[in-house]
Amino acid sequence: MEELQSTEVLDREILEDARKKAFRAIKNADDAVKDAASAWERKVQSALDELRQRYAEKTQRDGNDIMGRLVQDKRRVRSVKIEALLKKAAGDYLSSLDRKQLLAILEHELSKRLEALEAEGSPIAEKDEPEVMARTITEQEAEEILENVFFKKAKEKKFWTIVKPDIMFLSAGAFPALIVNTKKVKVTASIDNAEAFLLEDKRAELTAALLGDAVLGGVV
Repeated sequence: MEELQSTEVLDREILEDARKKAFRAIKNADDAVKDAASAWERKVQSALDELRQRYAEKTQRDGNDIMGRLVQDKRRVRSVKIEALLKKAAGDYLSSLDRKQLLAILEHELSKRLEALEAEGSPIAEKDEPEVMARTITEQEAEEILENVFFKKAKEKKFWTIVKPDIMFLSAGAFPALIVNTKKVKVTASIDNAEAFLLEDKRAELTAALLGDAVLGGVV
């Protein structure tokens, strides 16, 4: 009887020991799972944080780029508008001049260009047999300008020929113009050139007069 009881006690001890080992094994496995889950959660959170940071930085960069382009576009549009206003102002000014003043400007333009050729040692002379085309001025007006320009020092005989202007020259502008052609050179004088010079030379003054000094901060 005592031997049977001893066996039962031993069995209980073995079962208890097995239960404890099983409990420890399960606990260890559970802890390992929890640790792995925690590590995975940390990795996921870190990845999410990194993604959020990258997205925030990209959003910031994109926003800065968009704002930069908007500022540039605004300045570009403003510059185009100012340029259009300046061109219109110069055109309106030249259009307001009477015929005598326009022809005086044209004569001055032609004279400057011929003087430049003379300074280079290649003036237009009788031997060059120049042909002249005129736009929006009469042949008589053209003859008077040519005589004034070529005969500044002494009266000489006429050595040029006024010819019919080509279509390209006629369609190139609305203001009076002259082209003096030789075999060596082509000299163009026009009120349109004077308009371009006026815009370039007086840009700051015209801009200030039209829109005020405040617009001059790097726009024009």
